[in-house]
Amino acid sequence: MPKPVKQDSLSGERGLVISYFGSSVAVEAADGQVFQCHLRRNQELPVVGDWVRFEGGTITGIEPRRSALSRGEGHGKAKVIAANIDAMLIVMSPPPIFSEYLTDRYLVAAELLKLKPILVLNKSDLLNEAACEAALSRLKPYQNVPYPVVLSSTYTKEGLQELSALLKDKSAVLVGPSGVGKSSIISALGNHAAIPVGEVSAKGSGKHTTTATRLYHLPEGGQLIDSPGVREFNLWPVTQSDVLGGFREFQAFLSGCKFRDCLHVAEPGCAVQAALASGKISLHRYESYQKLMKEAASHKKY
Repeated sequence: MPKPVKQDSLSGERGLVISYFGSSVAVEAADGQVFQCHLRRNQELPVVGDWVRFEGGTITGIEPRRSALSRGEGHGKAKVIAANIDAMLIVMSPPPIFSEYLTDRYLVAAELLKLKPILVLNKSDLLNEAACEAALSRLKPYQNVPYPVVLSSTYTKEGLQELSALLKDKSAVLVGPSGVGKSSIISALGNHAAIPVGEVSAKGSGKHTTTATRLYHLPEGGQLIDSPGVREFNLWPVTQSDVLGGFREFQAFLSGCKFRDCLHVAEPGCAVQAALASGKISLHRYESYQKLMKEAASHKKY
């Protein structure tokens, strides 16, 4: 994350990075005009969601980020893939795609970054009454934490108004496995209007119609960031303490453990395990916690 920079030390017009093309980025100015901007040599690469200053088709500086989402790249390294986000839209669809473990990985990331998680079970129109009840039962532990949970369908329009309200005035990033309908959600929330990057200003050079990472403005307010690098990102290196901090509902029981350094995995006198036994903590959530703790322990950092 860049060091804080005094605003008056950055020169040029202020703009929002809405997409990137590798060696250049598309920057949206205050009037909505989009410019293709290039980077100075050895300059840090801006990411979608960054506020930058640009002048003459060149990025002159990146403003300090209030948050940054990173993707693990192995060897303890992490790559920033989106910036200045407030919320994480975690999208799943009916089983077999729905996964508590994957959902919980995303939730750990959201908690560590202090982002508002919003859980979406998309394609609800595929559920019959029995399957809907089963899905709601699996989602209940998340509602109890509490996290906002939305059942949505871009076909029947179920949940879209609720989702739009949750995203109002927020910058959210979409995550979730392939096949859950993330692109359909973007289209539906945008009233099915394509939101192209647009023709690049003559001050830039050429135009682009296809990009890997995009920021979409929503008609009711707010914006969504969609990127292949964000959709199924791996957690950056985290510790066992970080994993524990990602399970919000465990916090109420920690002071009751027999040992102060309890990891809540197999220790005697563990209040978290007692809460699990009494039904106060979800078994699926606890199983995810155990898996994530083992990963953190076996790799030190992952």
